Parts: sequence; structure tokens; C-alpha cells
Amino acid sequence: MNRIKVLSLMVKFGLYFTLLSLLLSIAIGVFHQDHHVVIGGEGGMEAWLGLEVAGNWSVLAEQLALHGFNEVLLMGLIQIIPLVIINCVLLRLFSLYQRGKVFELANINCFRYLGWTLVGQFLLNIIYPPILSIIMNNMYSELALKRTISLGENDIAMLLVGLIIIVIAEVMLQGLLLQSEQELTI
Repeated sequence: MNRIKVLSLMVKFGLYFTLLSLLLSIAIGVFHQDHHVVIGGEGGMEAWLGLEVAGNWSVLAEQLALHGFNEVLLMGLIQIIPLVIINCVLLRLFSLYQRGKVFELANINCFRYLGWTLVGQFLLNIIYPPILSIIMNNMYSELALKRTISLGENDIAMLLVGLIIIVIAEVMLQGLLLQSEQELTI
């Protein structure tokens, strides 16, 4: 059990660092005019912090930027929200592990939240760009943003991983119920 506690502490440090970098990226992406900063010099190590719209959303983001809209506010912030939620759920899960709580309902709920967040991120990646295009086209008649739904390999993998995590949570719940039944019969 001590090994789980030590490893959980190490993972939590990594998760806190990741959460800090996500929040810093959001702040830079929103408040810096270029939506990012590069730290370091030529010939040396450079670090890039900020927000950019990536993946399936990049085509629409480019169209929005060409028309003078802030693509980071309209799309980048939405794209990063699931990552912040996942990070917070993992922090909760590893905090439970660190306290010696391994097979409890709170852990199972963390797995459920994690799985459903990944499924939600899959749906968000499919639904949000066309909805944004429709809204922007209706609000600004001079726009002619394309409404496309695109799926990438990462999207399908994210959906599959989310569903697998949900199934694992249900298996853990069944194990917890069996354990509690066993404790009652002894």
C-alpha cells in the first residue's frame, strides 16, 4: 500500500504541473495578442505556451481568423475544457489512492466521470464546429463558413477509450457489490 501512496503522490505532482500549464496556456491564449508566447532563445531550448486550435477544428479556426474573429476564444477555450476536467478527475482519483482508498465507490465514480468526459469530448469534437458555423453564419450574413463534420483516428480512439473506462468502472462496481455481499454473509 505504501508503494501505491508514493506513486500516487508522484503522479499528482505531474498532474498539478499539467493543470498549471493548462491554466497558464488559457490565460496566455486569452489575454496575449498572439495567443502564445515563446520562452527561450535561438540555439537554446524554447518553450511554447498558449492556445491554438488544432485537429479537426483547425480549418474552421483559419476561416474565422481570416474574417477577423478570435478563433482562440471561439474554439480554443472550448477545446481545452475537457482536458481540464480530465486532469481534475485524475487528481481526485490519485488523491483517493494516496489516502489508501482503492476499491471504493468514490474511485468508481472517478472512472465513470473520466469515461463520460472522453465520450463527451468525442461528441463535442463532432458537434461544436458545425453548430458554431451555423450560429456565426446566421449572426453575420457576410460570412460563408463551411459546415463540416469530420472524424479523425484520435476521435474514434478517444470514444473507444472512454467506453472502455466506463465498462471498467462497471466491473469495479460489480466487484465492490460482491465484496459487500460477502462481508454481510460471513
